[in-house]
Amino acid sequence: MLRRFALIVCTLASTAGKDAFARAMPLYMGVGLVAAIVFGGNGMHPAQLTGLAGESFVFRVALWAAWLLLGAPAARALLRAPAAFFLRTLPVPRVHLLSAHALLLSIAELPWVLLWAFGAGALAGAAACVSALAAHCMLLARPRGGREMAALSLLAGAVLLGAPAPLLLACAAPALAVGLRAAFVRAPEVPAGRAPALVWGAVPGASGALLSLSLAYLAALLRGHRAVLVRGLALTAVGALAAAAWIRTSEPLAGAPLAAASLVALAPFALCASAGFSGPVLREERRMAWLLDACGASAPLRAGAGAAAVAAPAVALALGHGAATAALTRAAPAMALRLLAGAGLAGLLLSGIALGCVRWAERQDGRDSSRVLLSVLAAVAAATTTAWTLDELALAAWAAAAALLASRADVARAASVRRAASAAPRRLGR
Repeated sequence: MLRRFALIVCTLASTAGKDAFARAMPLYMGVGLVAAIVFGGNGMHPAQLTGLAGESFVFRVALWAAWLLLGAPAARALLRAPAAFFLRTLPVPRVHLLSAHALLLSIAELPWVLLWAFGAGALAGAAACVSALAAHCMLLARPRGGREMAALSLLAGAVLLGAPAPLLLACAAPALAVGLRAAFVRAPEVPAGRAPALVWGAVPGASGALLSLSLAYLAALLRGHRAVLVRGLALTAVGALAAAAWIRTSEPLAGAPLAAASLVALAPFALCASAGFSGPVLREERRMAWLLDACGASAPLRAGAGAAAVAAPAVALALGHGAATAALTRAAPAMALRLLAGAGLAGLLLSGIALGCVRWAERQDGRDSSRVLLSVLAAVAAATTTAWTLDELALAAWAAAAALLASRADVARAASVRRAASAAPRRLGR
């Protein structure tokens, strides 16, 4: 029996586990980067963060929501990977399949478990693991019956009220049993859904062409790359929580130091999220190149539409970061507006930097991924350092960097157009 169970786990790991690893690793690397900054050296202790979650209802809900967003891609990949559906046809007891899925899902919850285990003890870590597993399974199963709704209500009440670890574990165990089975059974029932309609009609003029092309890129991003948007939302939530925890557990901050702390926390996550948006937008731009050439779309129009498509979700997430930071730190109205304005402008500028890095790195020679990773990491280090040293003046440095990267991209694009135009007569001559 143990050998059969081990074989099931290995098969599940080699099929659904690979997809889950690919989806979760960028997010978990970001979480590890934040943990190294926040908890390293003379930083916070995990007990301070878990204690703050126990005292503040808003912070507890935000922390749980951020982790549920972060862990959702890995949980969805483990439970809904089509490559692992053949295991359901084998003559294997269902309890073995459910146990194998629960084991791999618990590995995906490991960062969350370590936070609570180091911050509040082993029992709290176990309760956090079971409750997070149950919550992810319930989200994927979409509860339907009375028993599932009752189990979900019991779990949600324990989490929202900040129940102690033994009570949370007792409430989460039945929710996990019900939710895991429901998510496993309904995994092949992937809902079709409706694609959002973003491009409504033609608008005359150059501004209409820019708007239409930008909305086309956004529609492609929403329809084919929702996981990228979810990862960006999760990264932004983690950044806001890190900023709020840092501010509330250190000496009181106000004015420029508070705005600077928000920018320091926002910079790495906004760059990573914008880089994630840039890849699909640039692939869509290359895919539509023949159509844009046939329509006579100019290079500035294409560059502006791509930049707008990347900046729109980045600015929205940055504004959410500013609003969450202001709410979690109980900032005054004037300070809240300052945080919102700074975060929105930072999201716009950092999206331009990320798009410039990704556009420079993509050369279709098989080494694009390495260049993208190195360029984004360099941008993260530089942006975080400037925000730490220059406070809000870092916005001016980011604006200069975004303009420089945009100008270099325009020069490279013009050179490629000239090379293509000069190569066309030679091809015709042959």
